Amino acid sequence: MPIYDITVPFRSGMPVYEGDPGIEIKAWTALAKGDSSNVSFLHFGAHTGTHVDAPAHFIEGARRIDSLALDTLIWTSPSDPGAR
Repeated sequence: MPIYDITVPFRSGMPVYEGDPGIEIKAWTALAKGDSSNVSFLHFGAHTGTHVDAPAHFIEGARRIDSLALDTLIWTSPSDPGAR
């Protein structure tokens, strides 16, 4: 079965939901500057880019994302998200 990656890559300045913080990606350390490693600083809201909202996001006391089975997020057809 082919796997289709439908995620949207993060980038500084990408569109975000109105009212959410923007995305900031900066070099924290860099080999090119003599640092021992390349490390990025990332600043963004939890609802940035491709993500899944758990029922608890909207309903008090509902299931959190860590309680959802991974196969809940896998579909057989990228053109029909309801297909199983």
